[in-house]
Amino acid sequence: MDIEDSKKCFDLNETFKVVLLRHGETEGNVKGIVQGQWDTPLTAKGIESTLRKAEKIRGLEFDAVFCSDLSRTVETLKLIQRAVPQLPKPVYTEKLREIDFGDFTGQPKKELMPTILKHKAAPDLPYPNGESGGAFTERVKTFFSMLREAFSGKQILAVTHYGVMETVARQFAEPPSYDKIHIGTDAVWRVCFTCNGIAEREIL
Repeated sequence: MDIEDSKKCFDLNETFKVVLLRHGETEGNVKGIVQGQWDTPLTAKGIESTLRKAEKIRGLEFDAVFCSDLSRTVETLKLIQRAVPQLPKPVYTEKLREIDFGDFTGQPKKELMPTILKHKAAPDLPYPNGESGGAFTERVKTFFSMLREAFSGKQILAVTHYGVMETVARQFAEPPSYDKIHIGTDAVWRVCFTCNGIAEREIL
């Protein structure tokens, strides 16, 4: 890192912490459909697991809360707010949305998986009437880089989706990681960032 870069970066001793919490199981998850930015409600199991996730973060202090503006994440956060009422007022943002699968949205995932994998291997190839993997990655990286600078030394909560959590884990690793990552609908991570990338990823 050169001198100019170091001026733009917060003190390496000041880490930024974000608790990443995935939405609960949805009817779309159970049916095995491609959801992307299309919503289906939480299942009873999804509601139950969300309440367990709330217990995991109950004793933590947050300086801010950000949430994807899709209904399944909004529903997840509202359940958490009831259990943890001291949370700061949330900011709902499209930046935390899942990737837009375009015309694949609402279709059976199993049938489309070979095509989805081809798109994953070609990040500049957008889904039909949707988002490319490269554009999605850039959206996520830009947003979390902004948060990292704005909340140096602080801890925030982000309620989001599988794709966003996977992108954070891979793209902020040094070097970027392409190992298989399991992210269930009960996933809650605490990720510690320095200006160079992820210093630690803890499963709560």
